[in-house]
Amino acid sequence: MNLEGTRIVAENHTYELDKKLGRGGQGAVFSIKGGKRAVKVLFDRSNTRRELLRLQLRNVQQMGSELRELAIARPLEMLQPPHLGYVMELITGMVPLSKLIDIPPNVNSRAEWYLNGGGLRRRLLLLARCAEVLSQLHGKGLVYSDPSPNNIFVSIDIDAHEIRLIDADNLHCESSASTKNFHTPYYGAPELVLGRSGVNTLTDAHAFAVIAFQTLCSIHPLIGDLVTEGEPELEQQALEGLLPWIDDPKDRRNATDHGLPRDIVLSPKLQKLCARCFEEGLREPTKRPGISQWTEDLYSAVDNTITCPDCQSTYYVNQKFCPWCEYPRPTFVRLWVKRWEPLASYEECLKYVGKQQAKESVASLVLAEGEPLILTNRIVSGRTGIGSSTPIIELQLEDSRIKVRSLNGQCFWLTDETGQQENVEVKDKYKLFPVTSDGSKAWLLHFAPLEISHRIATFRLNPGGR
Repeated sequence: MNLEGTRIVAENHTYELDKKLGRGGQGAVFSIKGGKRAVKVLFDRSNTRRELLRLQLRNVQQMGSELRELAIARPLEMLQPPHLGYVMELITGMVPLSKLIDIPPNVNSRAEWYLNGGGLRRRLLLLARCAEVLSQLHGKGLVYSDPSPNNIFVSIDIDAHEIRLIDADNLHCESSASTKNFHTPYYGAPELVLGRSGVNTLTDAHAFAVIAFQTLCSIHPLIGDLVTEGEPELEQQALEGLLPWIDDPKDRRNATDHGLPRDIVLSPKLQKLCARCFEEGLREPTKRPGISQWTEDLYSAVDNTITCPDCQSTYYVNQKFCPWCEYPRPTFVRLWVKRWEPLASYEECLKYVGKQQAKESVASLVLAEGEPLILTNRIVSGRTGIGSSTPIIELQLEDSRIKVRSLNGQCFWLTDETGQQENVEVKDKYKLFPVTSDGSKAWLLHFAPLEISHRIATFRLNPGGR
């Protein structure tokens, strides 16, 4: 069906369709002449199905105020019969996430291509923000139903980290197996592929896990050598969850040497999430990690990356040499975010902090020279969702001293562990304090007044090359 040049009536305006921007199994998206909006026209010849889609879109449109602050291209106007679809904002300066997954055939160096896409840290952050949006949708009783690399858009600029979900017609409540459900090939959960389930938060979680693994590892988690070198029907069996995934430690039939080394691109926490999803969770959906767990562990992975001073790649700070060029790890400061309770004396408060082992800390982050570290609401107050990425505090490492300042006008406090020095107020002007590798002369950064329960940051210097 060629609709370019067609005039289409919406609720408030008449639009002339211009160029086709893309097409999927459910419809096509067009730009409009002389405007900054786009139109998605849905194709479905069943009258019953068309009415259900129209009602579904109307429900999503009526949730406008709830969806406005989410990174979703929501319906602005509904198309009028005989057409079915909606008007949405025209997304510019963004490309599908598939651009960070599909390696062009003329690429000679996979590592160079990976770096040119922003490297490891950028991929982790884009995925974390995508997971956060999906988690917020789930919190509103909605499922996205068809997550895929082609309906998740990301900034073209590799220094930017914006994401946007398109195809608002995917949004609806959970469905039963009898409901007609679309899923993008290679991303449908096995129970969807087999027709045993409708869409729900756990089918979203499977699709997202596949997307995350592909984006980070440059390979599909279910398509190993057994599938690529075997009979065509093996691919269908793999997608139905009947074959082991490529990194199954107990069944190596479908193993492969392709893709990036997992210990380079997956943090220990992310490796565990993938194992849970593609081992037990492949056949038992309730064993899969939910989207909120992916959000938490992806942000944690972002927080524990460092930039190589030589090749400018990013990698996990637990590696002593850059895995991309083998340059020694630079000097960095480890921040541990812990809990502070206003007990009877300052000494008792310090003992309470000291008893919190690394694994019990709220979060850990990395501060390196030449890389300012911004603490957001997510770290300072534990906020999730909308407002969690608001910048609150800036930290910079200079030799063996840290500069700190407030970014939001709020006052914070520095105290030393000896209690011998006066507390230092931290406002919009930088304050300096020393940091050591043995924990002596240690300072604490308080995110709230000492008289109330709050979070604090502790600091430990790690010399380069160690």
